[in-house]
Amino acid sequence: MIKISVLNLPLFIYNKLKSSSDKSNISSRIIKIAIFSVFLGVFISLCSISIGKGLQISIKDKLYSLNPDLVVSTYENNLRGIATEKINNIDEVNFQIRDVYPDLKIEYLIEKPTLISNNNSFESVIFRGVSSEYDLQKLNKFISKSKISDKLSIDEIIISGLIADKLDIKEGDDITLYFQTSNNQRIPNVRLYSVKHIFDSDFPDFDNNYLIGNAQSLQSIYKWNSNDYSTIEISSNNKTKIFDIESSIRELELLEKNNLSVKSITSKYENIFSWVSIFDFNIIVITILMVFIAIISVIISIFTLIFERVKMIGILSSLGAKENSLSKIFIYQGINIVLKGMIPANIVFLIISIIQNKFKLIKLNPNDYYIDSIPFILDPVYIISLNSIFIVITSIILSLTFVSVIKYSPIKNINS
Repeated sequence: MIKISVLNLPLFIYNKLKSSSDKSNISSRIIKIAIFSVFLGVFISLCSISIGKGLQISIKDKLYSLNPDLVVSTYENNLRGIATEKINNIDEVNFQIRDVYPDLKIEYLIEKPTLISNNNSFESVIFRGVSSEYDLQKLNKFISKSKISDKLSIDEIIISGLIADKLDIKEGDDITLYFQTSNNQRIPNVRLYSVKHIFDSDFPDFDNNYLIGNAQSLQSIYKWNSNDYSTIEISSNNKTKIFDIESSIRELELLEKNNLSVKSITSKYENIFSWVSIFDFNIIVITILMVFIAIISVIISIFTLIFERVKMIGILSSLGAKENSLSKIFIYQGINIVLKGMIPANIVFLIISIIQNKFKLIKLNPNDYYIDSIPFILDPVYIISLNSIFIVITSIILSLTFVSVIKYSPIKNINS
């Protein structure tokens, strides 16, 4: 039995043109430019998506690690914007909240202004006294030395690296804190504390203003009962329902009765969340611009190749080659350009991302970006989606070369 192989004429002609390409041809130089444009467009688009999403995730993750989703407290009427008055009927408030949302994580704390002193240097901060149920281990991601493994005793505190550097404090040091329990108090209450841990969140609003200790210490200093707190912090695993939860809690009868307010993390850090949300728009603009430039370069290279091979097109047409076959020759060329630019772009992007995430070579100013280095998010969904969109758009554009091919009559092409 004789086996007959069918010749793929467009692919055969494309391979011949490719292998016998004349380096002096203008199309050869333009094709190289197009390949580089595809490489640059895909690489920059991948970087913009990865870095943009990385910044969003890193900043939001840090905010949610340091803050609850919602805060229930007395109305803030002081310059530092903290709730210092104890919540009345706190058990009833807690019961009403859990009655509506039993799965919420609820924690209690007291916030009081204090003056921290060491070696005759002073710093004004806010003492966050947390209850025994408070999850302190979520701060471990910001601690490089000894991790938090148990609860704080009544005379232990956790301070930030910024405060520690200002006052020359190290882990294990004993420091003095001053508290004013009433407006007409002349001599402040003085307490000695041991620094158990030092954290660095790279979030200046938190690091410059807060230290963390045991709520029992403040209850003792201010003569509050063991069940007295100034703040209820509420967290939910489902961040999409925070707005609904906030609205429901606002409608509770006891909140208005006890002069309590509800504040969400998005309203507390409204400027940061607004700034982060702009990243999505920037990512879209950069991606569209880069894809557009790359596609234009491919189109120019293909049309240059078509005009350079006009005579060949005319000869093939006169010999009976169909228009569809002729267009495939240039589609193959376009696919070759896209793949030669896209594959190296993905490889270089992955290498740079892995190196940056491991060694953090490109630094950022935490005062401006709330993180100390550029984060790359290697999400397969984003990577595959961008490459797929690029291939689809390119395929559609390349199919339009068919329109250019059929414009030339065989006789006119041969004469040209």
